[in-house]
Amino acid sequence: MVRFEDVSFRYGTSANVLSSLTFHLEPGSFHFMLGASGAGKSSLLQLMYLWQKPTEGRISLFGRDVAELSRDEKALMRRRIGVVFQDFRLLDHLSALDNVALPLRVAGRRSAALDEHVAELLTWVGLGDHIEAKPPTLSGGQQQRIAIARAVIARPSLLLADEPTGNVDDRLALRLLYLFEELNKMGTTVVIATHNEHLIQRFSHPVIRLAGGDTIPAPELRREAERQHFGEA
Repeated sequence: MVRFEDVSFRYGTSANVLSSLTFHLEPGSFHFMLGASGAGKSSLLQLMYLWQKPTEGRISLFGRDVAELSRDEKALMRRRIGVVFQDFRLLDHLSALDNVALPLRVAGRRSAALDEHVAELLTWVGLGDHIEAKPPTLSGGQQQRIAIARAVIARPSLLLADEPTGNVDDRLALRLLYLFEELNKMGTTVVIATHNEHLIQRFSHPVIRLAGGDTIPAPELRREAERQHFGEA
């Protein structure tokens, strides 16, 4: 599903944010990514989403070398990826329902049941009373839940979430993580970046620890690798 081969990344002429990363994620896997602020979690997710290009090395998604993709091919590939950004990236002029439905409509889905399906998901994440509300009228936590619903509505092949529980309480955070688990059971590969170590201890999924260093444990290294740090902070 995802393969990094000796990948490094930096912004401009600054020092590397990520250095010589080599790892792969199997289809249908579920990983948490832990790391302190500045460790490179967001940058790594942006590389997976094709939002950034690696400074060095090779990235493959869905069996394709991303360096060989045309602009149109990259756009089509992104449709297979659901993303929860830290800044939500909602469209302020659209309702909660229309924001969540957007990936389906872009993909050409126009069924009569679409709005009902979206409304059910919004109810599941606790926003059933805010279906017609626009993002500027909602709290940060409510906007975050809209962003999560939008990311999962099309059942993507790969889901990338950057601190998806950062603005909600632990009870709701657990509910949202269970939603990601259900999506994973249907075949979606899930990568969740977080700094909330206490929360993820309630799950048995393998953990990637990122410290801005040289390597990441391979997916098959599960609990025995979780307390190791790689590279320098």
